[in-house]
Amino acid sequence: MLKRLVLILGAEALLLVVLAAIPMTVNNSFVLGLLTLLAIYGILLIGLDITVGYLGQINLAQAAFLGLGAYTAAIAVTRFGCGLPTALIAATAVGCLFGGALSFPALRLEGPQFALSTLSFMALTTTALNEWESLTGGAQGLQVPRPPLFGIVLEAKGFYWLCLILLVFVWIAMRNLLSSQWGRAFEALRDSPIATDAMGIGTLRNKAAAFTLGSGLGGLAGGLYAFNFQYLQPQVFVYDLMVILLLGVVLGGRKSLWGAFVGAAIIVLLPNLLSNRLLFQVFSGAGFLLALAAGVRGLSRKSTRPFQAVAPVVAMGMLVVGGIFTTNTEDWRKAIFALMLFAVMVGLPEGLMGFAASFLTRLFRIAPPPLPELAVLDTVLVKKETDGRPLLELQELNHHFGGVRAVDGVTLTVGSGRIHGLIGPNGSGKSTLVNVISGLYTPTSGEILMQGKPLVKGSLFKVAQRGISRTFQNLQLFSELTALDNVMVAMKEIYRSPLPLVLLGLTRGSERRAQADSLALLEMVGLMGESRVPAKDLPYGAQRFLEIARALARRPDLLILDEPAAGLAQPDITRLLEIIRRVHERGITIILIEHHMAVVSELCDIVTVLDYGKVIAEGKPDEVKRHPKVIEAYLGGTVEPADQKNCGEGNVVPAPA
Repeated sequence: MLKRLVLILGAEALLLVVLAAIPMTVNNSFVLGLLTLLAIYGILLIGLDITVGYLGQINLAQAAFLGLGAYTAAIAVTRFGCGLPTALIAATAVGCLFGGALSFPALRLEGPQFALSTLSFMALTTTALNEWESLTGGAQGLQVPRPPLFGIVLEAKGFYWLCLILLVFVWIAMRNLLSSQWGRAFEALRDSPIATDAMGIGTLRNKAAAFTLGSGLGGLAGGLYAFNFQYLQPQVFVYDLMVILLLGVVLGGRKSLWGAFVGAAIIVLLPNLLSNRLLFQVFSGAGFLLALAAGVRGLSRKSTRPFQAVAPVVAMGMLVVGGIFTTNTEDWRKAIFALMLFAVMVGLPEGLMGFAASFLTRLFRIAPPPLPELAVLDTVLVKKETDGRPLLELQELNHHFGGVRAVDGVTLTVGSGRIHGLIGPNGSGKSTLVNVISGLYTPTSGEILMQGKPLVKGSLFKVAQRGISRTFQNLQLFSELTALDNVMVAMKEIYRSPLPLVLLGLTRGSERRAQADSLALLEMVGLMGESRVPAKDLPYGAQRFLEIARALARRPDLLILDEPAAGLAQPDITRLLEIIRRVHERGITIILIEHHMAVVSELCDIVTVLDYGKVIAEGKPDEVKRHPKVIEAYLGGTVEPADQKNCGEGNVVPAPA
């Protein structure tokens, strides 16, 4: 623990001291200008990384927020006579305002559609800044005086130190935020928005919060940008700048404050790199050799796919050839940026600092922070009193996909404290029914009652708030998060601290409690020893058990298990049975969808059978599996009366393949 604090916090402190001391030892206005721009771009890229790194969305609007913040600060000073603090606050607020307004429509889109929506916003912003000449000065530009700070006139050094102080504040606040429940929620959104809503986190509101926060930092950086250069033109905040910013985030390393800082340093130095042909040749040659060495090493160890090894070598090789035969590299800046971006995204997806962090962790053998003692299970999952009364009621529930009646007039009652099985042939409507109950689908008609009150329809988030939690037929884990973080992100009734306390890092107590409670749930499903392992690296059976532990973190009244035994080997099925029994002992009502009849027979108190969306039988497992309509649904054809009489204990409905 001490080694970790010394190496990580010590490195941050050393960086701060060096950056603060440079102006006192180097009397060069050009160097001071680069350092000031480094601090401004550091704030800007930290904001951009929230969207690109944590949400996993390509945000092409950050340059627009930089421009909006810059012009807001400039107008606040030139038109309204505001001081420096007020102008910077106004710039940040405008970034948040426009970011929030853009987030709600744009974040309903994914992938290329989201990128195009942010690109359109950037183009619209640039056009508005250019055409609104009476306010912005248009293409002629706008002179921006640098106002005093509380009566103190800031020269170049003083303004640099102000930018550095703000970068430190942003760094600390974002480190606290992104290591909290907020950061885990942002990462969870990237991996599975459906599971995020099902765990009661709220997809759209958290996406909007993340995007708004990043946009606000873009506005703050814009205000500093205006007072640094003291002259603004709309043509600065265009697509070329956005490409450079993306290059900085990707090259420096996503999901990393250090990555944002290194990326800022790179994009500050890039113009000087391109203006010096010899320097560019050295840089491209070094990049080619590194890509070649990494590719050969990866192929020899069989840890890298051929394309991932060869493509960066080819891209950097093209830069080497271009550096030899091109007389003016600045004329080819777009092509150079594109090749660098391609090489890094393919060959080094975690970025320079992601690679450096992994290397240094192994080199210095930095252990992760110690975990607290696991909580007592009785305090995490308080045993519920059950009386068998109706907990969930479905009344004439229907869900149609066009002309297909996937759920057709289902009436069903799930008693409190029961394990209620839901079986049927493939395509019988089982998963569709639980998707309707959990809010993933909106029913065509019918009523759903939870504890006698109507259940919200068509909202995973609101249904989760009512005490219903679920697993999925196709795993919906947060693959990049560890097993512990997967459970922590769903933890209920712990994270109640307001945002200012989170930014100040005053929520350590709730974080430790969430860790202790999550460890208790992981121990319950037998994954205590894998708490630090990323979910994507767990064996398939362990991933199934982790999804159950995550669902239990919601402390549900009703737990829906959608084919939890699918694909499991017999030892894992035995372990699954024990886990479900332990969950049931806590008084949690369970709906179990399963094809394995042995699992259903051993666990379920009552079983409902669906076929073509209709209920065809209901009763105890032994009764249901001998029911003529059930045998007909599974085997096809009709059952003769004589055969019905001969249906004995050994005639078990076979599970479909």
